[in-house]
Amino acid sequence: MVLQFLAQAVCLIWGASVILRDLKTFKITNRSISWGVVLLWPAFYLLNLRVQLNLFLLLLFALVLLSGLTSLLGMGDVKLIFLLAPWINQEKITTSIALLIALSWLQLIAITLMHRGFPKRIAFAPAILLAAALNMAT
Repeated sequence: MVLQFLAQAVCLIWGASVILRDLKTFKITNRSISWGVVLLWPAFYLLNLRVQLNLFLLLLFALVLLSGLTSLLGMGDVKLIFLLAPWINQEKITTSIALLIALSWLQLIAITLMHRGFPKRIAFAPAILLAAALNMAT
């Protein structure tokens, strides 16, 4: 029980730091991703999440990488998705993708209303991490 609480705390602290940095600088650094591998993957095992590797995940990786190479996503966002994707519950992936899109649109609308103009950049880490967290929690 204590180990699971610590694992959740590690996930929350790491996620909050990535979200705050992305909101401030619009970058997800390689150092953040490296710390994610070192901290999150053991925490996921403590939380009884298991890696799911299959053809669907390979296709998801290819689609995400293509999105990054065509500048639809930043490469930091691509690396963040690569970090989290093996633990995503694939039975509920459509709900997670819909949630990711909805959160992204809500964030885009809020930024547009606050700045009274369409933003040139958007921090995508909050939507990615929230959608992944809700997927893993269910």
